[in-house]
Amino acid sequence: MFERIRTRQIEGKIRLQQAEIDLTNLSNTKPVTESGNFVLPETDAADWHLMGKTSEKGLDSTDQETLREQAQKTYYKNTHGRNIIRLFEKYVAGRGFNISPVSSMDAVVDYWKEFWRVNKMALRVKEIVRRGMRDGEDFLRYFEGEKEEMIKVRFMNPDFVQTPTDLKITEDMGNVNDGIETDKEDIENVLGYYYKGDRIPAKEVDHIKILVDSDILRGRSFYEPLLQGLAMYKKWLADRMKLNEQRTVIAVIKKVKGNPTDAANIATKYETSKLLNPDGTTKARAPKNVSVITTNKNVDYELKTPNLQASDVQHDGVALLRDISAGSGLPEYMVTSDTSSSNYASTLVAEGPAVMEFEDWQDFFGEAFKVMFYRVIESGIRKGKIPKQETLTEQIVSPEGKLVDKKITKDTSTECTITFPDLVARDVEKETKALILQRGQEWISDTTSQAKLDLDHDEERELLKKEEIENPEKDEEFEKDEEDLEVEKQKKEMEKE
Repeated sequence: MFERIRTRQIEGKIRLQQAEIDLTNLSNTKPVTESGNFVLPETDAADWHLMGKTSEKGLDSTDQETLREQAQKTYYKNTHGRNIIRLFEKYVAGRGFNISPVSSMDAVVDYWKEFWRVNKMALRVKEIVRRGMRDGEDFLRYFEGEKEEMIKVRFMNPDFVQTPTDLKITEDMGNVNDGIETDKEDIENVLGYYYKGDRIPAKEVDHIKILVDSDILRGRSFYEPLLQGLAMYKKWLADRMKLNEQRTVIAVIKKVKGNPTDAANIATKYETSKLLNPDGTTKARAPKNVSVITTNKNVDYELKTPNLQASDVQHDGVALLRDISAGSGLPEYMVTSDTSSSNYASTLVAEGPAVMEFEDWQDFFGEAFKVMFYRVIESGIRKGKIPKQETLTEQIVSPEGKLVDKKITKDTSTECTITFPDLVARDVEKETKALILQRGQEWISDTTSQAKLDLDHDEERELLKKEEIENPEKDEEFEKDEEDLEVEKQKKEMEKE
């Protein structure tokens, strides 16, 4: 009993001495401040790689390069990683994507078509989405060229957008960080970009950055939260293949009557994996993945199969896929391209968040494409290829209460409308008939009906007026077709009676 008490006293002294040592070390440690609070250093900080500066939400230049390198490797080497980015390419800038000028002036339409052809934009718009999602940012540089030359657009490699090591800062310069010069008073006002050591004015560059706040200079890859899960799933899949290979291993027991010496002689003489017959042919070789064991009746061998009992690891793969799905905002069947475990109803429910995810990115890149359209048309106006003003015809109500046409002149429109690929396979005919029925019963308005068809009511009215003015014969033909259909319908009703 007394021995036990004495032991406890010794342990208490040891703990007290350790506490004094810890306090001494703590007093010599510099505290870390975050938002003005005192924070003790992490004891396992050496085991982690710090991504990004503690003073801002962006990554430093080294981490930016590392992230881009990992993202590009994932795109080119990882099957699920490639599929995720390709999905955004297809749903944002895939088949059905189109940019149309709001202006009906032939000069505007022709100039935009020429720009589209010269710059091979049918392929470049997909590359804009791919680079932006994969690398976290796009740098598009515009070259005006001579007066007769069409404006050209080219990509700048984000790896080469960096602050020169020998850059001399002067008083008339702005702040320069990560290869971007910004106004000292407004970080969102970009003055220039440093590309391969040269300064490029901001007016020549469109910088599209994703997944960062507006006051962060550089974008971050869409892959960033997915990289670990994608790598782990690929390794898990490789381990599963090794596991399946081990499960196929079997053993053939060759029992020899006699003493152990006889069994050993036979095993040595007839080793099938290396020895040859006198004529040079191989001896009877065991099947692939089969081990041959030679023994005799005086020796007992217990055959052990690779009973790995690893069936539960399949849940790890599912958990990884769900983690990747959560990070990408896509349902699991889209990430894996496997709908075998889904039915129609569950797929419709699962695609809801994905549709909103795609729509969000359509809106995001749509703004970038509108900026591109504006740059191109403005360039055409400056070069005299497009008139500065255009004449439009609008219908107004006269004092007598009649609709009359009025010619107005205003600045040439630099706006455009963008059509994106369809996100959901819909039965448009059935949906339209249902809306017509609801409109006929006065349950919904024209505006609501068109909104359900993803159409803007005011915009469509303007387009219909424009088409009516430009092609009056078309409207007459359409009215005639409607009259013919009505007459045909009445004939059929009379025949039935």
